[in-house]
Amino acid sequence: MGVCPKTPVARSTPSPGIIDTVPDVVPVPPVETASAEAFMLPPISAEERTARQTIARHRQRLDWAMHVPEFEPFFKQGLEELGLPPPRRGIGLRALVDSMMLEAKKDLLLWVLAGFRRMLPGDIAWRLAESWGVTLAEMPWFDPDKPLSAARWPEYDQHVRAAVQREHRRYKEAQEHLYILHHDLPDKLALRMVYDPAKRADAAQEGCLGLLHAVDKVDAGETPFSSYAQQWVARAIRNYLLSERFPVHVPVNLASQILRDANQEAPGSAPSTRPERTLLQPRVSLDNPATPDDKPLSIPDEATPGPRDLLNRQELLRVVQDMISQLSEKQREVLVRRYGLGAGREAETLMNIAQSIGISHQQVSMREKRALEKLGSILRPMFRELYG
Repeated sequence: MGVCPKTPVARSTPSPGIIDTVPDVVPVPPVETASAEAFMLPPISAEERTARQTIARHRQRLDWAMHVPEFEPFFKQGLEELGLPPPRRGIGLRALVDSMMLEAKKDLLLWVLAGFRRMLPGDIAWRLAESWGVTLAEMPWFDPDKPLSAARWPEYDQHVRAAVQREHRRYKEAQEHLYILHHDLPDKLALRMVYDPAKRADAAQEGCLGLLHAVDKVDAGETPFSSYAQQWVARAIRNYLLSERFPVHVPVNLASQILRDANQEAPGSAPSTRPERTLLQPRVSLDNPATPDDKPLSIPDEATPGPRDLLNRQELLRVVQDMISQLSEKQREVLVRRYGLGAGREAETLMNIAQSIGISHQQVSMREKRALEKLGSILRPMFRELYG
């Protein structure tokens, strides 16, 4: 499912973002002939409605199971065992688990169920089993008024695990149906948003991931899924272009905030000259041949940086040091340790920094937030100077 299929799927919905041309004079129909049905959203097919209901129900079950307090102590070890991304850069364990895709949540839940050997309150155990469709007829020995013992857990786990896997297969069928129905959306948006042809394939793949996220977050409402999915796909492609454009790693949320502020400061500018559009345009390398007949100059030693590269690196280092020096001592300490700034340093978690300094987790997070806001205010004049 991670690769966009190339077989087109016929759909009646027009391509998102395309604006039809309108003639200078448009005849206005009489008021009495206007029908309310003309302003209604296009109807959702029965197959799409069923798929959306299946995905929404599966997500609600997994979300509830992921919030069982007795399961949370096992999450960190489960992420390591399953090879899933650990918490980092201000994203706590709870927020990470909530943001995971349904496939990863299912794997983590099954891992916790396999290793859980503790007492579980009877009401929680019964609600967990009932939410996945397990009945008392399948477990006649189970008493919801009594805690579930560790001795009975293997038998309980067998029933719940089978129900989770059964419902997950239904979710995969619904996911595949929605994905194939809208699989051409990433290619269309990549063609429209990406100016560099060499990056369109990678951008389309990022758009496919955004489409999968949209499928996982869909609800059972009446809004057309194509409109909802377009936002996720466009966001994924835009984040990819931003990460490829900056010469150094910049958090996507910080870059997006700077771009929004810069666009608000230039409301009357043309869309093509706005900072965001300028930033997303492709670079033009001075080393590229001007014409097909020209030959690029060869560099004899590519491993040794030239004088210009050394000057640029020193200038970049000086700018970063000047920006860091404008922070307070407490903010600078948190930011340096949080992002591993400096030779031989590694990024640390908020919890490690809080324990080392002797303050709370919230205080460290607040210092980091204020430091990033201050850096954003310093970067805005530089951004306007570079991109107009």
